[in-house]
Amino acid sequence: MAYKKVSIPKNGDGAGSPAPKSSDIVIIDVEDIVTEPTRTLGDPNMTGNFELNESAEAVTIYGTPSTINLTEEYGGDPDARGVKQGVAFSHPGNSSEIKGFIEKYMNKGVVILVKECDGTAEGKVEAYGSKCNPLFLSVERTDSNEARKRTLTFKQELNDKFLPGTYSGEMPKVAAAAASQAEGA
Repeated sequence: MAYKKVSIPKNGDGAGSPAPKSSDIVIIDVEDIVTEPTRTLGDPNMTGNFELNESAEAVTIYGTPSTINLTEEYGGDPDARGVKQGVAFSHPGNSSEIKGFIEKYMNKGVVILVKECDGTAEGKVEAYGSKCNPLFLSVERTDSNEARKRTLTFKQELNDKFLPGTYSGEMPKVAAAAASQAEGA
């Protein structure tokens, strides 16, 4: 559906208040994506599903809910303005699993699905990045008397014409949780 000009009134009371997010951040390696949903400029709704290679799975990583930060950075030269999408969150501890993920994904492009807890059973899911313009990881580690955590920041390297899309397709299959979680690891 092409963009249609409409006036945009206030969404209602509390429209600007923070919206809680699911702590399960879904991360899809773009190398695993066979097909992805389509978009039309001016319509944030995505059509279709993320179809992964036959044996591929997405992963979920726990993000401390109060630290989940979804970003859009606008910029560029005249006639080349665009947006860089981003997702950042903190993950507590220093487990082998998070260290392994970081080593494996530090140079991989990803698409991230984040679910807003909007009061519905399925929640509103937004997709960040795409197969052709993925997000890339940077990490900041803190291990001090105040906290032991990593802040994972995923951001596009190139400006895009699309904002994060509203995804209503099927959620991809995700890998099983790590077998053991040592306290404080």
